[in-house]
Amino acid sequence: MADKCPNCGETLITRTIQKKMGLGSIDFPVAQICQKCNWSKDLTGAGDIVVKPPSPEEIVAKREREVVRQAPEKPKYVPEKNAPEKTRPFTGASKQRGPDMNKIITIALALLVIAGIIWAFIPKGTEQPIGNQPVQSPAATPKITATAAATATAISGVTLTGNTIKVKINRDRGFINPNQKNLILKPGDEVIWVNDDIYSLTLVSKEGLFEDKLLGNNGKQISYIFNKTGTYNFDILVLGVKKFSGTVVVEP
Repeated sequence: MADKCPNCGETLITRTIQKKMGLGSIDFPVAQICQKCNWSKDLTGAGDIVVKPPSPEEIVAKREREVVRQAPEKPKYVPEKNAPEKTRPFTGASKQRGPDMNKIITIALALLVIAGIIWAFIPKGTEQPIGNQPVQSPAATPKITATAAATATAISGVTLTGNTIKVKINRDRGFINPNQKNLILKPGDEVIWVNDDIYSLTLVSKEGLFEDKLLGNNGKQISYIFNKTGTYNFDILVLGVKKFSGTVVVEP
């Protein structure tokens, strides 16, 4: 049975809204309206809600928010075309940056490493690489010639035996043949000391048979004929420091 308007008794028109439910839909009544006298009734229940009036504090806060919202936006600063630029105070950050210190330190360390590698592979002290050894003047180091040896033999009355012993020496190993560290000879025997290394060394006669002899690389040598009996001592120096020693005993 249709509802009647309480004012004029006209049949009310019910308005609905459609709401989907699962696979179908349902019409929900939301209001009744009288077309004759415009009487209406809310069927949703929203009309029964009593709106609480705002408190004075809320009204004041709302007005303040509206005033702030409506305040004119501060214009952005636009520098004048002809206006002189302001001088900024000098600070340490405005200084011109110099070279990157990390790069300088890295380069310096690399140079040190390269210098260390070069130093490890080049000859030490006054030694020079192969091919760069200076030519020594014959006058600087006295050389025992066959004539001098013959003269010494004639003076001492000793006959040359023709026995020659070649002793190879090395700045790192000393005597290549350990058995030649202590030699036993006869008067008239000849000893030839040969540098068997790529680095130079110095042979020293402690009894002064000859001046200190610097033996360069690649087979540089010195020879001596022992005419007198006795015990003779020899040192091998490297950069002026004694590293090895040996003896020659000349028996009658």
